[in-house]
Amino acid sequence: MNPLYCSTGTIVSRLNGYDYHLVTRIQPALQREGLCDGAELMMLPVYYDRLREIADEWLGAGIVFPVIHCEKEVGTQLSDAGRAAAEGDAASAERLCAAALSDFARNCEMAAMVRAPRMVLHLWGGVVSDRFVGYNVSVLPRLCAAARASGVRLLIENVPSALADPLSNWRRVLAAGEDCGLIFDTRFGQLHRQIAETWADAAAAARIEHIHVSDIRGAARDFSTLRPIYHPGEGTIDFPAFARILRGHGYAGTLTLESPVSSAAGADAEKLARSLAYVRELLCRNVPETEDPGTPPAALSAKT
Repeated sequence: MNPLYCSTGTIVSRLNGYDYHLVTRIQPALQREGLCDGAELMMLPVYYDRLREIADEWLGAGIVFPVIHCEKEVGTQLSDAGRAAAEGDAASAERLCAAALSDFARNCEMAAMVRAPRMVLHLWGGVVSDRFVGYNVSVLPRLCAAARASGVRLLIENVPSALADPLSNWRRVLAAGEDCGLIFDTRFGQLHRQIAETWADAAAAARIEHIHVSDIRGAARDFSTLRPIYHPGEGTIDFPAFARILRGHGYAGTLTLESPVSSAAGADAEKLARSLAYVRELLCRNVPETEDPGTPPAALSAKT
């Protein structure tokens, strides 16, 4: 059975005022009921001033964090630095890169506090995205060194790419020769229509050790469809087919549900539980090819 985690980002968002206490109330029950094996801590900018306070509360509630997701603006800052460097503005490039590395260090600090051994990283991102991805990759050795100093292994995500595509960028990451893993996001893979292609790439597939699960609607490379984030069965991803891909590869890594349930009223714990149960049943067990892997519950598969 593949370990399954629940992202704290499914519960905490701007909609509920970034109320991290909701994680304290919801996540422990998900672990006790066997719906997931821990949480993936989604770092948010609003956490930077209260790292110890949040870490102590969540650890005190019995939440375990096998993975932390680095705050996404780190990759955006690196992409902006790459653009500045390409434009000959060395001072701005240095300033932006320094800011990214400083924020990354705070994320490593949080990882150490919650004893998370792995960190998901958006190596590129924002409006600039991968247009100067060579610069982003050039910073990877410093990022890996900083992560190792905190006892953390980096996982590079298949982030949406404006110029090329996530798989091509992963190949550049692998060519850099750093000891880091890869993390595959189903929504991002579907945006680029690269799910099957990515898993057919032997070098890339061999390095994938974590998966983010959520769904998406819309046309290929239509970046406007990245929001809202749908639950498995609500979008265009063929999850039973994806389950067959994972079984064919004998995938033994971990997964995290990223589909949000936050609202102005708090968070819909029941919907979160249903989605976790579906992912656990479909993607986290070795189902024989002759056995029906199941379909999403009606509440999840309804198209609106």
